[in-house]
Formats: sequence, structure tokens, C-alpha cells
Amino acid sequence: MNISVKNLNLTNDPNNITKAIGTICIDDVFNIEGVTVKRSKEDNIYVQLPQRSYYDKETQEKKYKDACYPTNKELREQISNSVLDTYYEKLKEREDMQEESQKKTSKSVKSKAKKEDVIEEQEDEEVL
Repeated sequence: MNISVKNLNLTNDPNNITKAIGTICIDDVFNIEGVTVKRSKEDNIYVQLPQRSYYDKETQEKKYKDACYPTNKELREQISNSVLDTYYEKLKEREDMQEESQKKTSKSVKSKAKKEDVIEEQEDEEVL
């Protein structure tokens, strides 16, 4: 069975337990939206399929039930592996982009500092 991740959007808040939200496609014929990558209390990363909420009739507590789920362990692992592989790729891309922007920023800061030094030297020469 072919599981592909159509899109996966990373969240920006590092303190949020939800790390990413996306859509997967099964065999290019069935999409599942609302697939999330989450962080557990033990700091483990896992994939959660969409859920719907409801209120328990007796206790009036809000509860959640899976909206869709795989019928066997192998399919669940395949979905998790596909989503987590994409998640880690997106994280790597984000880190690379941040490093690139930091390099550009440091270069512009250095070049700006050099320009300021040149201007200061010129002003010092004019004063003399």
C-alpha cells in the first residue's frame, strides 16, 4: 500500500504539543486530512489520526474518538513512518533555512560594521 504525505505544515510554537498538521494520501485514491504529529509527556514524537469530540451522556465530559483508523498494526506503522519521515525532512529544511538566514544576517552585519569603520576613518581624517 502506497502512503504519501501530500502536505505537512510545521507549527511555530516549540512549547506546543502539536508539532505538525497535514494530509496523507493512500494509494492515490483516499485522502485523510488532520493527521497530526504530536509530542507526548515523555517527549516522544508520535502520529495521531483525526479524531472527533463528543460529550459523554452520563458524565458530560468531553471525550475523543478516532474518526478513522488502520485495521492492522503494519498499516499504522507504515502511516507513522511516512508522516514522521516527512516531518523530520521538514525540520531539517527549516533548520537549514534558519542557518542560511543567520549567515546572511551575520554577513550583512559584518559588512555594515566595515562600512561604519570606513565612515569613521573618513570622518577622523576630515577632523585632522
